[in-house]
Amino acid sequence: MRKLLLFVVAGLLIGCGGKKEAKKDPWDEYAPKVQAKFDEAVSKEDTAALKALTDSLYAFYKSHDDSTSKQGRKKALYFACNWSFAAFDWDRVLKYCGEFVTRYPGSVKAEEAYRFIGFALLQQKRWDDVIKVMETFIRDYPESSNLGYAYKYLGIALSHKGRYDEAKKALKKAKTMLEVLGAYDEIQEIDDMLKKLGG
Repeated sequence: MRKLLLFVVAGLLIGCGGKKEAKKDPWDEYAPKVQAKFDEAVSKEDTAALKALTDSLYAFYKSHDDSTSKQGRKKALYFACNWSFAAFDWDRVLKYCGEFVTRYPGSVKAEEAYRFIGFALLQQKRWDDVIKVMETFIRDYPESSNLGYAYKYLGIALSHKGRYDEAKKALKKAKTMLEVLGAYDEIQEIDDMLKKLGG
């Protein structure tokens, strides 16, 4: 009887293909559509369309769970963060990139999201927040290729707070790190700041 039962179960598996059909990730259908809209918005320099796309990406992230779209959700949130930066929408950068670094701190993309947050905070002249966030980034990601930017943003914020010696130290570190990346425009900016600070 047991052998017969095994034979029947095996026959059912073979008859059904023996495999479970893989669930489709909704991201696979959504991504090409949203990418086409992004390309169009960028070509027309349409920041309103970019902002709408970032909201759409965030809505995708919020409306799916990890069981249906784990990688898709992560990508949607990252693109919401990244495209907000492209749209110079500092409030959305802080919201979407902030959520990305909180939700996916181990991702390589979290390092870039931190850089976007630092830049957005600088644009809003939130010096204390820049210092706090960049110090956290430097502490938590000591090997990041984005550290040069973190030290630059930290130096700028420290100089606005009147902490000139600390600012010079941070800016000199930033310059050394950005030289490795060949970020010459950034380096020129830092040299100009150091001259103003007498360093």
